[in-house]
Amino acid sequence: MKTVRTMILGGLIFLVPFAVVLLVVGKAFTVSMHLAKPIADRIPVDAVAGIALANFVSVAIILLACFLAGIAAKSAPGRHLNRKLDGLLLDLIPRYTFIKSMTASLGGRDESVLIPVLAQFDDQAQVAFEVERGPGDLVTVYLPGSPDPWSGSVAQVTAERISPLNKDFASVISSLRKVGRGMSALLK
Repeated sequence: MKTVRTMILGGLIFLVPFAVVLLVVGKAFTVSMHLAKPIADRIPVDAVAGIALANFVSVAIILLACFLAGIAAKSAPGRHLNRKLDGLLLDLIPRYTFIKSMTASLGGRDESVLIPVLAQFDDQAQVAFEVERGPGDLVTVYLPGSPDPWSGSVAQVTAERISPLNKDFASVISSLRKVGRGMSALLK
């Protein structure tokens, strides 16, 4: 029963970012439909064509809003706002870092907040995630637990003890959830 509960919880956490995106896009579509309706009502076409036109205009409004938001995000104030919101979310939602890294990994982007590394200790090595590089030669790493990578510890180690894994976040997390199965392939 615990495995089923863990799988359901893991699936829920995996689906939350997608559900949020669908919710936001759905709400945006509803709002854009209200904006497009007056435009579609002015064109003398039958009901089916009018609805299709309203849908087309709604999608065009959403795409235009996304394009304008993309331009704003590339600007200096947009980047500043994004950093502020990221910091706020990191403070308010502890698992936001994992969710952001997982979605970046699944999307094929190389923007992971937590970078998979191998941390060398005296007589062992442990899979870790690089969090940040500090002043001098210190690197802050998150040492995840297994089979629950959501819990772990944080350590600072010198940079020469860190080796990049060149693997995506999702595959490393998957191996940790399987109590290390598949880790040998990841370390090659």
